Amino acid sequence: MESNSSFPSIDELFSDFQHPNPRIQEDACALMVEHYPQEALPKLIDLLTDKDPKVYRAAVKGIGLFGSSAFLPLLDVYSSTDNQTARRCVPKAFVQLFKNFPDQPFPEEVMTLLEKGVDDDDMVVVQGVLMCLGQIGKQEIRSKDAIKILSNSLKSENIALVFSASQALADIPDPDSEVALKALLSGASDPMIRGAAESSLARLENLMSRQQDQ
Repeated sequence: MESNSSFPSIDELFSDFQHPNPRIQEDACALMVEHYPQEALPKLIDLLTDKDPKVYRAAVKGIGLFGSSAFLPLLDVYSSTDNQTARRCVPKAFVQLFKNFPDQPFPEEVMTLLEKGVDDDDMVVVQGVLMCLGQIGKQEIRSKDAIKILSNSLKSENIALVFSASQALADIPDPDSEVALKALLSGASDPMIRGAAESSLARLENLMSRQQDQ
């Protein structure tokens, strides 16, 4: 990074953030978090509306480094923006936050957003929400909340939602996940739903069995 001072300015870091090398992007974001957190986070949030997929995807990853300070700004974006790309990015940013801070509990407001998000008209948003719930389901603090939302999603008439929610539950080794999938299987009349329930239940039982053996 070129700079006349001992440390690059925020503008120089954002210039590096635009670099095609992901490692350089990540290094720039890490320095933003360390040295310019209050200035950098809003700028990255704004980039969620960028038309270039490379830019808004990089912004999602960058936001994921900011921890709890990113929760409320992301909530504001989801509830107020007219830009569908930005709305799609919000749950993906939550996934990144979970990956980088797995022991940090998600606030109640985020869980409420995710609960509403499974019914969003945009399936890209829904898939991001389900991915996030699947991650949270593995976290002890909010696991039961995530499982409850996913279990309720199995009652939907949206086959794609039911299929994806069952897959998310299959990766959460908890008795409540097993109960939900068994209920889906016993009540399924649609062959696709029944197949999804059977495969998800088998995967979950295999996962739980392996954990018991360890």
